[in-house]
Amino acid sequence: MEELYIILAITFFVVLIVIKGIKQVPQGQAMIIERLGKYVRTLDSGINFIIPFLDHKRVVKHLNYKPDGLSAYCVDLREQVYDIPSQAVITRDNISLTVDTLIFYQIVEPHRALYEISDLIMAIRELSKTTMRNVFGEMDLDTSLSSRDTVNQQLRTILDEATDKWGVKILRVEIQDIVPPADLKEDMERQMRAERTRRQEVTIAEGKKQAAILEAEGIKQSLILNAQGESESRIMKAEAIKAEKILFAQGEAESIQLVQQAKAVGLDAVRKVYADKEGSENLLMMEVLRSQNEIAKDLANGTSQKIFLPNEAAGLFGSIKAIQELLAARQSVVQE
Repeated sequence: MEELYIILAITFFVVLIVIKGIKQVPQGQAMIIERLGKYVRTLDSGINFIIPFLDHKRVVKHLNYKPDGLSAYCVDLREQVYDIPSQAVITRDNISLTVDTLIFYQIVEPHRALYEISDLIMAIRELSKTTMRNVFGEMDLDTSLSSRDTVNQQLRTILDEATDKWGVKILRVEIQDIVPPADLKEDMERQMRAERTRRQEVTIAEGKKQAAILEAEGIKQSLILNAQGESESRIMKAEAIKAEKILFAQGEAESIQLVQQAKAVGLDAVRKVYADKEGSENLLMMEVLRSQNEIAKDLANGTSQKIFLPNEAAGLFGSIKAIQELLAARQSVVQE
């Protein structure tokens, strides 16, 4: 029976040791383990084993900016946001400003954050205030108000270098607000109103300028189009006159050509007549009769006093006699 009790006691002791040696760490957290008061290792998230009664968990609650919901033995490895209290700073031109800042940081080496600095949160806060005073002290008011990104970058760089030995990574620094003194704020508001008024006037003047330019461009285009229209109209009229003259000239040319063709046909007919002997004699007789008729008219009118007779006068008078007989015969026929 005693052996059974001993076995049960040993079993209970072994189970107790196993239970005491198992440590579960949540995701995104870490646990510091000390052995006999000395740092041994850092437990990551998941199931871990330690030596019971020799290894102990170290309380690290003060390392977390917001420890609510976290175990007192776990370090939060997630990104944390530290809202730095409003800090009064003085610029290079002796203007007092109130600056409100946010710091985003992350603990990357928990054992250094625990053993290298006594109060991590206070150290980050005071270091941030000192750094802000130094950075703003090197700038004038206008630069401080207009170069927030530059100020944020300078603060992040300086703080990250200073906190590196503490196992802390400064991810970014954001200036929430920069508040100038009340009197200076009123002056700035008046200046801003004047600037807005000036910009409004410039915008209106620019609009009028653009409207005038557009109107002038419209008039210019209208004049150009009118001139082009008149030019095209004159060109079309000239083309019409040209076409009319060309058609008239072509008609004249065709008419002349037809006349010449008619003359050529007449001359050809005359040549044919002259080629025929009987026809030639008849044509000659007709020419003689026409000439005698013209001589008779001239004698009757008294416009001619001289008559030139050819060598063949007898033949001529014979022709006249034949003509008289022909006329007498025609007259007798008429009387009958």
